[in-house]
Amino acid sequence: MTAPTAVQLEFAGLSDVGRSRSRNEDSFDLNPEAGLAVVCDGMGGHAGGDIASRTVVEVVVQSILRDGKSGAAAETLIRAALQQANQRLVTLNQQRGFPEGRGMGTTVVGLWRIAGSDRIVIFHAGDSRLYRLRAGELCQLTRDHSLYQAWLDAGGHGQAPHRNIIVRALGTTADPDPDIQTQGIYPGDLFLICSDGLSGMISDQDVADVLGAGGELPALCKRLVDLANEKGGHDNVTVVLARAS
Repeated sequence: MTAPTAVQLEFAGLSDVGRSRSRNEDSFDLNPEAGLAVVCDGMGGHAGGDIASRTVVEVVVQSILRDGKSGAAAETLIRAALQQANQRLVTLNQQRGFPEGRGMGTTVVGLWRIAGSDRIVIFHAGDSRLYRLRAGELCQLTRDHSLYQAWLDAGGHGQAPHRNIIVRALGTTADPDPDIQTQGIYPGDLFLICSDGLSGMISDQDVADVLGAGGELPALCKRLVDLANEKGGHDNVTVVLARAS
């Protein structure tokens, strides 16, 4: 089928500290006018995971909004924004005396609607995820940058590593090597962007059941967050939804 170019995106988001953490190190931002949403899950605890996630969200959003009309290719512009955000964190870690690879860092995942088109750019580093529900089928469009995922990809032999060991993130290396892809969008598509406080607590089937039930986006966000907390709430949980119409 041919996608129309008049597809619009409606957004909603919600973040919660969960039931086990005392501080929320997740951050997110939505800009419906620009068709932009970003979620970050900070790492570092006392080293400033909350600062890392907030910093990356701010830098990425500001960079895209500033340069989005420059005429540069969308994926090139996104990569530059992520590199700028990464360098900001690397510099902050250096200023605080942390050796390379230590200090604060963050995952990042987001989408950006290419203006005047029926396409979005999806970007991520780490294990925060982006899903799409289309015609009742839930599909994970990102692939975790984790030691556990690498173990699965290699056949899953021997003892499984911990699921929370991240192999790519912003702030921990000079080149975080984010994954960037472009996808078409169609009326009725529903995109979920989340931290692992959601995906680590509830199954993909749970997600599909909640989203498939339909309803207003803020209510769906709350249902997903509540469900993650009902399952234990072991981490901060952030949920962003974007629906095409």
